[in-house]
Amino acid sequence: MKHLYWLLLVTALVGCNSAPPPAAKVDDHDDHAHSEEAEVTLDAEQQKLGGIETQVVGTRRMQSSLSVPGTVKSTSSGKAVVTPPVAGRLIALTVQIGDAVRQGQVLGTIESTELAQAYASIADAQRNRDAAASMVAQARSEVAIATAKVSSSKANLDRQRQFASAGAFNQAALQAAQGDLNEAESEILSAQQEQAVHADQFRRLENLFKEGIVSKADLESARLELQQDEIRLSRARSRAALAKSAYEREKIIAQRGLANSREIQTAEAEWRASQLERDRSLANLRSAQSALANASKAIGNAQTTYRTFAGGASASAGRVSLVAPIAGRVTHLDVTRGQAVDRTQVLFEIENLSSVWVTANVPERDASKVQKGASVEITLAGLPNARFQGVVQIVGSRVDPKTRSVPVECLVTEANGRLKPDMFATVSLGYGASNDSIAIPRTSIVMDGDKSTVFVKDEHGFARKTITLGNRVGEWVEVRSGLEEGEVVVIKGGFVLASEMAKGELKGHEH
Repeated sequence: MKHLYWLLLVTALVGCNSAPPPAAKVDDHDDHAHSEEAEVTLDAEQQKLGGIETQVVGTRRMQSSLSVPGTVKSTSSGKAVVTPPVAGRLIALTVQIGDAVRQGQVLGTIESTELAQAYASIADAQRNRDAAASMVAQARSEVAIATAKVSSSKANLDRQRQFASAGAFNQAALQAAQGDLNEAESEILSAQQEQAVHADQFRRLENLFKEGIVSKADLESARLELQQDEIRLSRARSRAALAKSAYEREKIIAQRGLANSREIQTAEAEWRASQLERDRSLANLRSAQSALANASKAIGNAQTTYRTFAGGASASAGRVSLVAPIAGRVTHLDVTRGQAVDRTQVLFEIENLSSVWVTANVPERDASKVQKGASVEITLAGLPNARFQGVVQIVGSRVDPKTRSVPVECLVTEANGRLKPDMFATVSLGYGASNDSIAIPRTSIVMDGDKSTVFVKDEHGFARKTITLGNRVGEWVEVRSGLEEGEVVVIKGGFVLASEMAKGELKGHEH
């Protein structure tokens, strides 16, 4: 219909006067001349209305190609399924089948008892860790105190050793014993003097009593004081005896250096006791640190369990969000809100067809021509005006025994969702060396029966030329003969020119 429209338009333009149309004519000097010798002339306005576009013929890098059937399929990264990371109940559903989703988008939310328990385990482990950390702090304080005691007792031991080397302990004890002995002997003398005084008083009172001058009570009182003096003297003698014994002992100790040894042994005992206390506090610290490490490990284990249940998705307490692992469209949805789900259930399927694989079935006789990295072009019957570019990624190593073909995997990275899995395609695979060749757009070619022709513009108009075609790469076709570099070829509107030329030839035959 489009070509018919342009034909009628040009016919109307050139047939608006009864006289022969000056704006569009076909030069025909020989009624039997070949159509390639004829030319069509159109003025600028007619060219514009006819959609005529031209281009200078040049060279391009061209390569031989092999056309084989193929099938579209998804890439491994272009399809994903979503399963629940934990059993539970779907409480929210945010997408429907056919919806476009971005990577990481929330598809739904699951509420799970297992996840809630795992979350509670984290809280319990954290409380245990805090208690263990408090015990570690306390144990460190005890170690600090015990270490200070060790330092203090060691300093005291060193000091006592210095005193012992100077004989300080021997002289002090001996002097103290000497003082006690002197005091005890002085007390004896004092008691003896008082006893002598009281004895004289008693004798005088006894004579006075006989003479009846003093009473018996006065005499008995004097007797009592004399008895007390005897007791005091006896005690003073006992004390003196003990003091003398102590003095003699300290004298022997001083002579033998036993006092120094005793003080040093006491200081050493205190030092060893402080070391034991420090060792016990260090053991308590190690035990507390081990308990803290175990508590921290328990937190890590609980968090790992929680993350496992969450499946790496965003989770809060007992709820986890299901997210899209890739960008694409939801092609399968098998769950409803409120439904109980388990880990093995496929809830969503998402496909991203921005990139696809196309498996080309190359006959075994041509398999050696195909190399990894070769460029390919894909066309489909369902998309006649679309062409997709790809690259050979994998050349199969086995021949299909039924079809006697080798599978060649081609990656198309700009499918943009137009290539669907299981579509049938035609795959043109480039092979061999590429060369600089004269090439024109596919739209330039106008078929004349079984001949490929183009219209070339010169100073007189548009002449039709038959050409021989070669390799095709994308929208470009190699011209092996019939055109020269630098000529101006019609790339759009060739059918209008062909129609006008056919009409001119018919009029020429009528004459």
